[in-house]
Amino acid sequence: MTINTEVQGRPSRPKSQKWEAELVEIIDETPDIKTFRFHKPENWTFIPGQYVMVYFPEVFGKKNRAYSIASSPTDPDYIDLSIKLYGVFTHHIWNLREGSGWQLKGPYGRFHIDNESDDPLLLLGAGVGITPLMSMIRWATLTKSDRKILLLYSNKRPKDILYKTELIMLERMNPNLRIIYTLTRLGDKLKYTWPGLTGRIDADMIKNEVLRWQEENGLEKATPTSYGCGPIPMLETMEKVLLELNWSKEKIHYEKFW
Repeated sequence: MTINTEVQGRPSRPKSQKWEAELVEIIDETPDIKTFRFHKPENWTFIPGQYVMVYFPEVFGKKNRAYSIASSPTDPDYIDLSIKLYGVFTHHIWNLREGSGWQLKGPYGRFHIDNESDDPLLLLGAGVGITPLMSMIRWATLTKSDRKILLLYSNKRPKDILYKTELIMLERMNPNLRIIYTLTRLGDKLKYTWPGLTGRIDADMIKNEVLRWQEENGLEKATPTSYGCGPIPMLETMEKVLLELNWSKEKIHYEKFW
């Protein structure tokens, strides 16, 4: 799922390890996304934004897939993987039940926040691309971080919004969190009642919402850090717009999905 990462200047990362994980809970999220919950190994941790590799050697041999961790490292017991149904590998996962055994290895990835920084955060996600960003938001909220956070989140329809109920709760809990939703397939029945934006995350949307967020929070002279996760065109647009707004390239990070 995670193909490419562009991040520089990160602190040292936790060492990865492989373990036999028991699936303890399956949570239905959207029509084509489920969250799979596992116990964490003792003393194992990760940085918000990282991922684990998933193996089923008895079925796929050495083939594996990478899935971002959606939970916060502050959770003492569990890690959550939110996975979209797509392809043979995930169809196998969809047939598994609670109590089944998985092989997990990690954490991996340079796409993660510097949790010792106080930089404001701009997060851009599309669909299931919100998973590593959700880890960051959960972590910031649960640790009562003072970092200002803006999330721009794109989906097709309201029923496709992953973590919708929890995102509403997190925004209420965290006065530093602002969430902007946009839908790309808004039906006629909702076009007069939908309170968010419409259309894909494009250059104008990024520029308008970022400038408004900076002005409302007095961040004109701050140095926000951005993290984008989703389709390549969205990420390329994000980088182009932020560079035009004079953000330094080392503050612009992304993971590409395809």
